[in-house]
Amino acid sequence: MAALTELVCGDFMRSTMIPEAPGVRVHEVLARTVLESVTGDRSHRHSFAASALRRSGEAMQVKMNAPAVLRRELRRRSWRRDTVAIGVAEDPYDPVEEHYRMMPQVLSVLSESQTPIALYTASTLLLRDLPLLRLIGRAVPVTVSISLATLDPGLSARVDPSASSPRARLDMVARLSEAGLAPHIRIAPLPPLLADGTAQLDELLAALSAAGAARVSVSPLQLGGDGGADFLGWLGNEHPALVRRYRSLYGRRSFVSAEYALGLRARMTPLVEKYGLGSDPESESVNPAEPSVLPPAGTAPSPDLTLF
Repeated sequence: MAALTELVCGDFMRSTMIPEAPGVRVHEVLARTVLESVTGDRSHRHSFAASALRRSGEAMQVKMNAPAVLRRELRRRSWRRDTVAIGVAEDPYDPVEEHYRMMPQVLSVLSESQTPIALYTASTLLLRDLPLLRLIGRAVPVTVSISLATLDPGLSARVDPSASSPRARLDMVARLSEAGLAPHIRIAPLPPLLADGTAQLDELLAALSAAGAARVSVSPLQLGGDGGADFLGWLGNEHPALVRRYRSLYGRRSFVSAEYALGLRARMTPLVEKYGLGSDPESESVNPAEPSVLPPAGTAPSPDLTLF
């Protein structure tokens, strides 16, 4: 499966600020590579990730030559036209993209080389490139995955602060469906005890089905790093009664317990069947953090378990 390569080598050009991303320091760099190969547990085949962006706190690296480097890498004799996953580590439609417009170039390079595309985002800026994606989809396989964990705008802003509003993302699902792109919805990052009630999930899947979603998968919230600490601080202020239950669910891990994941699947399965949003049995996840099926009985699920 695919993961964003760390920019450990490259040439610094300049630092700047742009109006599209207030408060973010943008470092323009020249990258030496944009592809990384990672084998997935399920498929045992290779896919890749390409990204022009890499965020670190309030700073963002922009790989100014990403399309050119990508074209060079795709012309290698060893290239086998494996799926390229875009957005595994950073949303490719971050507000910085509105200024630099890297994605149309990256998508065009992939299309020229007849390379299948798997695109992950939570931003409606993707709709800017919808005509191009629809055109590319006639020549190569294009999969678009949208993350949406809850219809509650306040909670959504807390667990996924850089994402577009839930209403805007539902509208984007409808636009993608109308364009024939069969959107996959990642119910992620799903915050336990806040958005995982059966009635809440039923309402969400009903809205997704009505909008034209093709299938769904589920990944519970992770609590690692500064983001996890910030979330727990907010939880203690806004929902102090849940803090002890979160400690029980997560322990010292950044991910939920096996028992919680299995219980979530048990509650989700009839809802997925009700709305006809199950995965195609022939489909394969291209996100390394999202195995498509549960592990064998008696084993612990993955930290980012995709349930369907």
